[in-house]
Amino acid sequence: MNIDAMHSEFKLLMDKADGGSSPSFLDPEIDRFLNAAIEKFVSKRAFGNNARRTGFEEDQKRRDDLRNLIVADTINPNTFTSANKPNGKFFSLPIANVTNVYRHAINEEATINNTEDSTDTKRVGVTPISHDRYNKIIDDPFNKPDNNTVYRLDHGGDKIELICGENRVVTKYYLRYLKNPTVVSSVSSAKKNCDLALHTHREVVRMAVVEALENIEDPRYQSSKIELNELE
Repeated sequence: MNIDAMHSEFKLLMDKADGGSSPSFLDPEIDRFLNAAIEKFVSKRAFGNNARRTGFEEDQKRRDDLRNLIVADTINPNTFTSANKPNGKFFSLPIANVTNVYRHAINEEATINNTEDSTDTKRVGVTPISHDRYNKIIDDPFNKPDNNTVYRLDHGGDKIELICGENRVVTKYYLRYLKNPTVVSSVSSAKKNCDLALHTHREVVRMAVVEALENIEDPRYQSSKIELNELE
């Protein structure tokens, strides 16, 4: 469903198609309702705050709902060196990416090289940890980073820090993530369609209608919200 079809569906559900009693929303206003609904759709489907109480990849419906937002990226270490932890390297998340803006990590791996043997290279999983946890384990011989471990600490802005064991260095960061959905627009000179999976578009439009009805405090808001929940 392209943006024009989503607008037509929105107007139909708001009783606009046959000149009903609903207020007249301008196209930019409908765009705003649709974009608010898209944001809410992604958040609810990603984290389980929905009628099915299932989050991302917990069932096939959730896998299909957000599949178009999955992006894979290979990231090199950057030159930012301020406040590095021992054996740590900073990497920049693709927040500045024009088309695939980072939203939430799905899967993380890294390549670590042996600084004393260039043939000793391996790809391992990355484990996110808190700074408190880091402080507790960094001197613990059973938990500190070893030859098969890379820990991730969050940092300000777009940076994260990957920390490996002694005599090792992280050379690549493999990130699979959910990107931000496209901001739809009906402006003729810069039309942008919804990039969620096609089967979700009617759900998004229904969510936008509920947002609009709530905005005008229409008495149909409650029944529309119940119908929306039944779609799940």
